[in-house]
Amino acid sequence: MNVFPLHSDMVSLAVTETGGHLSDVVFSLAGGRSVSPMHTAPWRHDELTDDTPPIVRILRGDFFCAPFGASDVLPGDLPVHGLPASGTWRLERSDGTSLDAVLDGDVMGATVTKHVALRPGETVVYQRHALTGGEGRLPIGHHAMLHASTPLHLAFSPWTAALTPPEPVEEPPLGRPLLAEDQRIADLRAARRADGGSADLTVFPTAEGYEQIWMLLNDRNRPFAWTAATAPEEGWVWFGIKDPRVLPETLMWMSDGGRDYPPWNGRHRRAIGLEEICGYFHLSHARAIADNPVAAAGSPTAVTLEPHGALTFSYLFGLAAVPDGFGRVTDIAASPGGVTLTGEDGASVFAACDVGFVTGDT
Repeated sequence: MNVFPLHSDMVSLAVTETGGHLSDVVFSLAGGRSVSPMHTAPWRHDELTDDTPPIVRILRGDFFCAPFGASDVLPGDLPVHGLPASGTWRLERSDGTSLDAVLDGDVMGATVTKHVALRPGETVVYQRHALTGGEGRLPIGHHAMLHASTPLHLAFSPWTAALTPPEPVEEPPLGRPLLAEDQRIADLRAARRADGGSADLTVFPTAEGYEQIWMLLNDRNRPFAWTAATAPEEGWVWFGIKDPRVLPETLMWMSDGGRDYPPWNGRHRRAIGLEEICGYFHLSHARAIADNPVAAAGSPTAVTLEPHGALTFSYLFGLAAVPDGFGRVTDIAASPGGVTLTGEDGASVFAACDVGFVTGDT
């Protein structure tokens, strides 16, 4: 598989030519410690059947989706999450720390470009995608995934609603959903399970042998929204930052052995997607652009392409070391030159980054 490598003094990664997935993301922390928190599917080196979609073959790191979810509006037999997550990206420019690429083919008539950048002295990855031209409404999103080698403590910026999809994400006997469908979750520590029990969604892994998707509607009045996952046993926190007016929902995909069909075969475990989207869960393009409860609640589930317009979607994620006892993140606030992350014990850590990249202030 062809990849485009990028390196800085603090981060290394590669962008796959097929699908534009971020691969082998490694952060360098103080003391010479390297951390590789992003997930890669366990069949990375397997021989898969010819009908395995490219997105499933590659599945790793983070990638851009357009449409986000099943493609049932555009002509042709497109795989889930659309051409950007499975098609070919042509490298236009790379200086070793940043690159620009263009997608072969279009999305609803729009040209799609990708910018990925690393900056010296920062444990942060910057991404910007642009859709130029085109016509119609389209759900889009980022598909970042972490691997929970040890338990992850999850936290989110203020949100207005927490929901499960209107139908089960998997059907027995080959799949096992964790949560009851069509649920409005008042307390993330006590979500209603499909079997009648309760689940704490602020810790992952949550329950072995299950698959689940659930979603937060972000407070769109904040200057930026954030998602964080602390690994207390490993001494780091991963965080993602976005503009909630552009990507108004955060979708969690908890995958821990709940699919028994190929190539998953019960072995896709301890993987969590922390996905920043404008969409209606993982459901189809058609359902995202139709009337649905999320859009009716005032949280957009699609963007609008215009023939002479351009839409940009900016997103960053990074990693910071945390001291013992830091725990779950309680706040991420802008500070001069970066952000300050505050933990449950009141301690704070600083991460150098450019928040203006996502808010449009730079």
